[in-house]
Amino acid sequence: MGPPIAIPYAEAQPGRPAAELPLKPRLPSPSTVPTQEGPQGLRFDFNDGCRVMLPDNGQAWHVRLSDLETANVLFDIDLRSGFVNSSKRYFIPFRLEVWCGQELLLRHDYDANGRDVLIQFPVGTIGDVIGWLSYAVKFKELHQCRLTCALGEPLIALFGAAYPDITFVTHEMVQAERYYATYSVALFFDDIEQVYQPCDFRQVGLHRSAAYILGVDPAESPPRVALGDDSRPIPEPYVCIAVQATTQCKHWNNPDGWESIVGFLRATGYRVICIDQKAESSRGAFQTRIPAEAEDQTGDRPLQERARWLRHADVFIGLSSGLSWLAWAVGTPVVLISGFTHPTNEFATPYRIINHHACNSCWNDTHHRFDHTDALWCPRWKDTPRQFECTRVITADQVEAMLRRIPGFGQGMRPQPRIPTAATRQPMPHAAAHAAGEPPRPTVEEPIALAALLSRSHGDVPRGGLAVGVTVAAGRLMDQAAAQIAEGDRNATSSDLAGALQNYKQSIDILRYLTQADPDHAGFQRNLAVALNRIGAVLFVQRNLQGANAAYSASLAMSHKLTATHPGNPTFRRDLAWCHALLADVLAAQGRHAEAFEQRRNNAALMTQLANAAPGDPPLQQALAASYQSLGDALVPLGNFDGALTVYRISLGLTKRGLDANGQDAAWNGLYTSLLQKIRTALLAQRQSAPPS
Repeated sequence: MGPPIAIPYAEAQPGRPAAELPLKPRLPSPSTVPTQEGPQGLRFDFNDGCRVMLPDNGQAWHVRLSDLETANVLFDIDLRSGFVNSSKRYFIPFRLEVWCGQELLLRHDYDANGRDVLIQFPVGTIGDVIGWLSYAVKFKELHQCRLTCALGEPLIALFGAAYPDITFVTHEMVQAERYYATYSVALFFDDIEQVYQPCDFRQVGLHRSAAYILGVDPAESPPRVALGDDSRPIPEPYVCIAVQATTQCKHWNNPDGWESIVGFLRATGYRVICIDQKAESSRGAFQTRIPAEAEDQTGDRPLQERARWLRHADVFIGLSSGLSWLAWAVGTPVVLISGFTHPTNEFATPYRIINHHACNSCWNDTHHRFDHTDALWCPRWKDTPRQFECTRVITADQVEAMLRRIPGFGQGMRPQPRIPTAATRQPMPHAAAHAAGEPPRPTVEEPIALAALLSRSHGDVPRGGLAVGVTVAAGRLMDQAAAQIAEGDRNATSSDLAGALQNYKQSIDILRYLTQADPDHAGFQRNLAVALNRIGAVLFVQRNLQGANAAYSASLAMSHKLTATHPGNPTFRRDLAWCHALLADVLAAQGRHAEAFEQRRNNAALMTQLANAAPGDPPLQQALAASYQSLGDALVPLGNFDGALTVYRISLGLTKRGLDANGQDAAWNGLYTSLLQKIRTALLAQRQSAPPS
């Protein structure tokens, strides 16, 4: 490589501080005088680029700026006095060299270790800052600096307690003279010369642009969120939605979309909670209101309250707006409806909704500059019949199909009653179909829940008190226990969980009495295990995870005893496999993922033995494939993506064999589709977690 080339990457302007330079973002300015003191009165820092202030001491100064990473000389100049500011304001590992006459007075390599650094974000935006914050955290960890983040006050309440080692301040609280370095993270639309960002944010994704500005790994990760109150807002399963956004292009512009999807959700059994700030908005001919059957939690509420609703929601359905980013941060599955942005613009979600048959992704097209003042911005088709077609052609059917792909969606639920509305509305066709009959049948990938338990038998002892080895009195007690289990099932079917729990507990009292009187009677023990599983399922639906764990664990212990006593009984082995799966569900919900994996592994081992013994039993073969899929699911939260992919592929092989033998069976097809999606998601996670080569 030849000698260094002096490239005019900096501006030397005597007497003109950096705050007066063009393209200054609307963020606090750095201190007028650089904060670091050098020899002979010169001062320097890295606040908004590399800055050097040179006093007039009657001698010539020589300044050189270099990039330590690329070994390029960026700027090399002689001057009598003045102010030098690099033209690049994003992170560069600078080397600053200053001579006075022939003497090298200062050679300083950028080093933020133990020094104060400020990263500042715009005020008035929620989603952008949520997407950017984790990259500021990466910067702190990489450079071991004392980090201050300047941002809007509502977000400080959200992040402050989650990051006690970071100082969060409002812009008014910034003490500019403290900082060794300052970086501004924002959207720079007109930065043609790439002064504030090394690449256009529209080409790398809104959140990942912060990684390029700060010089850190662009792999995305949600920030931590601290909640003052992390309790569940309502006991019933619910879905949160947000239908409003700051401009019309962000909306789901299908006029029937929201009403239809809310009807579907309620027919499935969910309460639907709208958490927008405003219940309605109007832009010209476009009006958006809270869906009629959604429950209203709109209003000016703290972000922590929104985050609390989102954290406990089964799903969030939203737009390319701040609440979707907040749902991502708290770990809730996000169904993101957008067409004006390209999928790379937001965080990765397997439930992204976009229709590529229509015009799309104008936001990420560098030929179009977003106009914040135009609420009806549609750069390609404004004022034509195709305006906002990117989301208008997204159907409720597409969103519904995506919802069904979410593991656990709709498990063991019954339709919600209709909410009276001021106006009489015709239900959407697919919502009416579900409301008129049974709720959607859970797919094989869903966790075992109450509806699946209700379909299982009560036990092996015949009714009437005439079973072999059972006295008439004991038989009558068995009849009473079975009747109360049946009544509890009817309660559960009608969503009376309190009544179901009461009946199941009364049956437990009888069955415990019988097992204590005759501890070797397998029928008594199995019926007790059945009742315990039903109690566990009700407690699970009520989110009493500790109680559900206790009930499932007791049932598992009883099933172990039955299997050990009767090793040749396949029914008891199936029950044992079933109990391992039940306990795995509640352990996963408790965040005890390593223990959940062990239960899944035990379940898969038992199912393998059972399926190998009955190769001609299609339901058993299907259960085997589903058990391997669940085993792969259990490896994902442990970060073992290689293991998950291996297990998913075993399940995929079993599924392909099942499809070949059973044609277009709906259950096999559902399992196959789910596996393909999970394999894609695991491959993406595997790539993102791989260390750089």
